Amino acid sequence: MKLSLTFMLLFLFSSQVFGQITNNKYDYFLRKMQIAGSSDSKIVVNKKNGDTTFQAYYNSRDVVNNTHQEFTKTYKGTPFFKNGWYKGKISTESGKDMEFLMAFNVQKNELYIVEDINKDAIAIKPEAFTIMGHHFSKFENAYYEVIHISKNTLLKEHSCILHSSSTDKTGYEASGDYEGEFVKSSKFFILKDESVIQLPRSKNFLNLFGDKKPLVEQYVKANNINLKTENGLVSTFKYYDSLENPQ
Repeated sequence: MKLSLTFMLLFLFSSQVFGQITNNKYDYFLRKMQIAGSSDSKIVVNKKNGDTTFQAYYNSRDVVNNTHQEFTKTYKGTPFFKNGWYKGKISTESGKDMEFLMAFNVQKNELYIVEDINKDAIAIKPEAFTIMGHHFSKFENAYYEVIHISKNTLLKEHSCILHSSSTDKTGYEASGDYEGEFVKSSKFFILKDESVIQLPRSKNFLNLFGDKKPLVEQYVKANNINLKTENGLVSTFKYYDSLENPQ
């Protein structure tokens, strides 16, 4: 799939509803965003330490034993990009930008938008979208952040895994310890022949630049470039572009 500068909006009127949003971007419920059997979930900022947390409410009834349990589990972090809802935009096929309040679930690789603050959010599957100035596009049925466009288009994959603190606990402990943590990470890829390929590590990375490898290697060493960072990779690719297309 070729990278398109015109973002297309698909499935805008999805029937899947994800909960109501209040004016506080950290205070909203996602009824379908459930984990480990929870009934409702919401994002709350811990007033004591400033942590952004994900709270899952559990309402369990055992009909056989006639018992009822209600409790809340709190997890550090959230599965969402930048941990919340932000203004973003999507373009229609006509090229007209449409702005929404939106959230990108990194764990599920899903985008949710709010057309009206007084209405429920919906899940959509656009070809691309922009949130907080970060541009995402869909390749091989997954969203990647586009961080550099050139002969080699550079992509960033965002991922999230929920690490449980303990399998023995049954609820949120009064001590304030979290039940687990949503841990985010990222990997870098290039778009080559319409395929997404992970960047090779260490010295093999420089082989991407062919006969320009010695010059690129010299540039990296002279400028103390950290090739494990986004800024370092973008800077290196920009330098390579300047060699391929001198002014």
